[in-house]
Amino acid sequence: MIEPYRGPAILAGGYRVFFFLAALWAFVSLVLWVGYMAGVGGLNAVGVDMLQWHGHALIYGYGGAVIAGFALTAIPNWTGRPPVRGMLLLALVLPWLAARVAELMSLTGYEAETARFIGEMLFFFLFVGVAAREVIAGKNWRNIKVVVFFSAFMIAALLANLDRLEIIALPFAGWILGLAIILTLISVIGGRIIPAFTGNWMQKEGLSPKPTMFNRFDVFVILVTIVALVFLIGNWSGMMAGITAAVAGCLHLIRLARWRGWQTLKSPIVVVLHVSYLWVPVGFALVSLAAFGVGGMEIMSAIHAWTVGAIGSTTLAVMTRASLGHAGLPLQDSALLTSIYLAINLAALCRVIAIYGGADFGTFINVAGLLWCVAFGVFIIKFSPIYLRK
Repeated sequence: MIEPYRGPAILAGGYRVFFFLAALWAFVSLVLWVGYMAGVGGLNAVGVDMLQWHGHALIYGYGGAVIAGFALTAIPNWTGRPPVRGMLLLALVLPWLAARVAELMSLTGYEAETARFIGEMLFFFLFVGVAAREVIAGKNWRNIKVVVFFSAFMIAALLANLDRLEIIALPFAGWILGLAIILTLISVIGGRIIPAFTGNWMQKEGLSPKPTMFNRFDVFVILVTIVALVFLIGNWSGMMAGITAAVAGCLHLIRLARWRGWQTLKSPIVVVLHVSYLWVPVGFALVSLAAFGVGGMEIMSAIHAWTVGAIGSTTLAVMTRASLGHAGLPLQDSALLTSIYLAINLAALCRVIAIYGGADFGTFINVAGLLWCVAFGVFIIKFSPIYLRK
């Protein structure tokens, strides 16, 4: 029998505290980044590498919190074990918070890199340890591979941190490796939950045929995706990177079509899963264009199709659905949810096409940043009361 939980509501489940903190950090870090890009006086007067700061803050700061929130919410469903909560959950949260505070302090001239490194790596070490313990204790061997991905993400974070500390030199690969792992997780987990959620909704609506569930084709797509991402990490402008990215993009489009997302257009909370996943093949297509120098596409615009589109939109789609479901609230569409989904996807679109804006490049960047902040700001407004109440 599971003991009733009597502690603070915010620590009653991983999704509560980590989704809240992830959204808050996504909002704050982007406000600072957009302010820096707009030349607001006083921001980064101490000369921090802001591009590196920005990438790390979102890949390992935001991404780490979302992955932890998702895993700590999903694992009890996989294993039948009680959720991680209370003091153990707080022990995971505190080092993540310490790392984010250190990130902010670094912009004010304090030497906080070592503190950030210790806090961040302690968080990842504890998180992977707890996730592995829960999966193994629950004898849920089917999902042990997900823990392997979490471990790989921890190693990527270590490499990125060593680069920031100038112990090793990985100026591009340090955070692109983390991005690649998150994209692989989206491919693996999205390939299971998107057709499942879509099928459930279609069944209620009396629609058919149903989406194609995870099978050997999906395994093949994931393997090709990993190969394409390896070439991207090695040399994004190489011929093999361009070819494998194009092949991976085509395969992901076929995969997406098998899930029949066009039949869910009247339900934003369902169709957003398909729109979010669409950014995965779009990103691969744009990477291929950049690799071959076609259409004036640049690699950073292509990568933002993934970071803002695939990751930003997918995580918001999952966080909204998981938060409503685990709080015992109905999975109903609303104007606020629709505004979140529209804002994040328009942000991705603005960021990708900014390269073609000429003199208005900065305007597109600022609009994309504003829309990102709107999406996460509305998320915080809507879901904070849910996270803070029992």
